Amino acid sequence: MGTTLRAAAAALVLLLAAGCSDDGPSPRDPTSTWSPTGKMETPTSAAPDPVEPELPAAAAEASEAGARAFIGYYWELVNYAQVTGDVKALKAVSGPSCDGCKAGIRGVQDLYSDGGHIEGGNYSVHLDKVNQLKNKDSSQYAFEAKMSASTDKQLVVSGDGSSTTNPAATSEVVVAVAWLGSQWRLEAMQVS
Repeated sequence: MGTTLRAAAAALVLLLAAGCSDDGPSPRDPTSTWSPTGKMETPTSAAPDPVEPELPAAAAEASEAGARAFIGYYWELVNYAQVTGDVKALKAVSGPSCDGCKAGIRGVQDLYSDGGHIEGGNYSVHLDKVNQLKNKDSSQYAFEAKMSASTDKQLVVSGDGSSTTNPAATSEVVVAVAWLGSQWRLEAMQVS
């Protein structure tokens, strides 16, 4: 994740003031849809505020389908964290020994804490292959997934105003997820 972080852009709200003068009322345009109600409408942004993704029902079960749903959910959390700087949910589902997870989370935290932000570049993932991992402890249920992670063009703006543009790209990623008691957790991530 590190340097290839992607995110959706935050909307820019523009305030426009036109036709304000103290010269008295001007003639009304008969084709105008404006009516003198005394209320000002607030401009709306082009994109809604990002909403933290919810865990899909399928990701709450210990099965291959559950692992697949959880992996998709994890990448939705990555997109959300990059747009907002909020990494709380992402941390909660990342294993303590997942170096790829920690690097991505730290990158987002550092950028936002320094006053920076990310524009553009949502991740979209395609699972190419999912294999159940076998281990001596039959009580542990785990899967490895090989996938393609594609991103759109991205602008990373630092707190000092400098920026870096990352082109659209596709990376091959391998992740390992484990069912721990009653939920999935991402335990390993390798980007090639």
